[in-house]
Parts: sequence; C-alpha cells; structure tokens
Amino acid sequence: MTTDVLMQVTLTVEIPHLGTRLKQARDASGKTPAQIAVLADMSVANLYRIESEDTKSVPGETLKRLDEALGTDFYSEVKAALLSEIRDASGG
Repeated sequence: MTTDVLMQVTLTVEIPHLGTRLKQARDASGKTPAQIAVLADMSVANLYRIESEDTKSVPGETLKRLDEALGTDFYSEVKAALLSEIRDASGG
C-alpha cells in the first residue's frame, strides 16, 4: 500500500513597505492594535513586529487574516508578484 506524502513548497516575494502600509491601514481604520490582533488571531506583539518590519517574513495566511481584519487586499499584491515570477521563470 502506498501512502501519499505531501510536501509544502514555500515561495517568497518581496512586497515593499508592507509593514508600514499595514500600520497606515490600521491607523485609518480607527481600530486599536489589540482589536486588529484579535480579529486576525495573532498577538499584539506579532502585529507590532510586522508593522515595524522587524520580521522579514509574513505567512500568507497571516496576511489574509490581516486583510480581513483591516478591510484591505494586500494579499492580491502577493498573488500578482507570484504570477510575475512564474511568468519570468517560464520565459513568457
């Protein structure tokens, strides 16, 4: 009997000033860091690390939850950057 083994592949794209832009969106929303953290199911400390760009990696699922909490769509930039990389890699 063969067991299927799943392997996760992680792709990386750079989104300039994402942390700063997330903070600007939070400020514009009028919500506190604690409110956004609860809505995005994350710690306030982690939110601050992302906003201050102290962390250099944000999982896609985290960004999707932040988008939902803030009413933004930064994840669309990730998708566009990934599609661009795929096109570049395939020569088209």
